[in-house]
Amino acid sequence: MKLRYITCSDPREHNSVKSIIQLSQKPHAEIAVQCHPSAMAAGMPRNIWFNELLRAAMELRSMNLAIHINNEWSNDICTKGIIPGIIYDWMKIEKQHNKPLIKRIQLNMSKNTADNIDVCAVRAVLYEFRHQEFIFQYNDKTKAAIDKLHKSGAKFSLLFDASGGNGISPDSWQKPIYAEHPMGYSGGISPMNVVGNLNKIAPLVGEDETWIDAEGKLKSQTLFEEKALFDADLARAYINRANKWQKQH
Repeated sequence: MKLRYITCSDPREHNSVKSIIQLSQKPHAEIAVQCHPSAMAAGMPRNIWFNELLRAAMELRSMNLAIHINNEWSNDICTKGIIPGIIYDWMKIEKQHNKPLIKRIQLNMSKNTADNIDVCAVRAVLYEFRHQEFIFQYNDKTKAAIDKLHKSGAKFSLLFDASGGNGISPDSWQKPIYAEHPMGYSGGISPMNVVGNLNKIAPLVGEDETWIDAEGKLKSQTLFEEKALFDADLARAYINRANKWQKQH
């Protein structure tokens, strides 16, 4: 098994852009920013921070940058084929040689969104942005919608996440669902258990490429914070241990 990305999800405006850029330069590291209107609308602190991150990324030779689109924005795309203007502008940013700055877009569907997916509309979005990789979570709430997309012949990738973004490890990992659609793995992965999980996932993937995605277990809380937030030190440990596993295998 070859790790294509080691994804660190949900850095926010409390993280310095410099620390996130440094993290992104580690082998296979991917930075994935959560996008939803309650936090990323124009003028909001996270919007301002993300635009600063984009400007810094433009100066780098290479950076694996993704956005994970949630809530109303994901619903608009998946049920209507409407990409919110702010997201559209970000997705259109290109670096040299017409390469997109944001390489991967993950559309996180609620059960209601999945139940009402417009396959033709989604296919049109995927085609317009065919030089970028689109990802859909695969779980009990979304698998019927994913099967419809698969049967339509659309090109996309999957993230096996049985808990639907709640950071809960599955009872068992699942082998790739479709040969045509690359699949990554998420759910309760942490710096402490990443090696054990990679040992479980590797026999299922075989010689193919995959990626892992951690979010909740990369967060910590201080006395000055109301809730746990993305911790660059935890993310660094997670990336380092995953890369060490890769070198040994």
